[in-house]
Amino acid sequence: MNAAPSAARTPRRPVWSATLAAVTLLAGLAGCSTAEPGRSPDPDHERPVRILVSGHSPEQLILGQIYLQVLNEEGREADLISESTPQPLNRLARLREKEVDLVIGCTGNLLHRLDPVRAHELSAEIAAGEIEDPADQTHREFVGALPGSLTTTDPSSAQGCAEDVRLGQVPDLPESIVPVFSRDLFDREETAALAAVTRVLTTEEIASLIEEMEKESSVSTVVAEWLGY
Repeated sequence: MNAAPSAARTPRRPVWSATLAAVTLLAGLAGCSTAEPGRSPDPDHERPVRILVSGHSPEQLILGQIYLQVLNEEGREADLISESTPQPLNRLARLREKEVDLVIGCTGNLLHRLDPVRAHELSAEIAAGEIEDPADQTHREFVGALPGSLTTTDPSSAQGCAEDVRLGQVPDLPESIVPVFSRDLFDREETAALAAVTRVLTTEEIASLIEEMEKESSVSTVVAEWLGY
């Protein structure tokens, strides 16, 4: 008897590309209402994007490759920069110093780095049942703590950064994965694409991608298949 053929991995792009289409449409409509005729292109929208990841973290390598390929699909060049120091505080510092353009982190951990007092207060409020939506409130507090030159997208439902949390002795908070980047770095369509793929990330999908990466030994191939490119 012949063995049944193994099931091929199904590209997930239709799932997230529908989200991308909707978000990009809204971005385009907003752009039509605010565009300035004759305005010169922003040079920040033309240069390659430097994405900083921790080379010791499979999660960071997967996420960095996802954002790189999504930007490439939008026609934007991007490069991955791998660092040996896994601390998120170092990544934020390099972002603020404009040594890199985009870093990836988790809301609770990043809030703790930016405002440790508020992070501990929020953790206590969540433990006491005072916060209706802990993930949303943690994201809001994190966004409020960001320097004015930096921004992010809405958070993913995926929870991550377990190693960063362990090393940093972070209070118990939701750890929704988010990209953080310079405010003027992307145009509306690129921002919409980053937001769309972030929105559909799940903890289970990332774990599956890491498992596939370990089998394939090629991050780019695994991510391209997941995105459907």
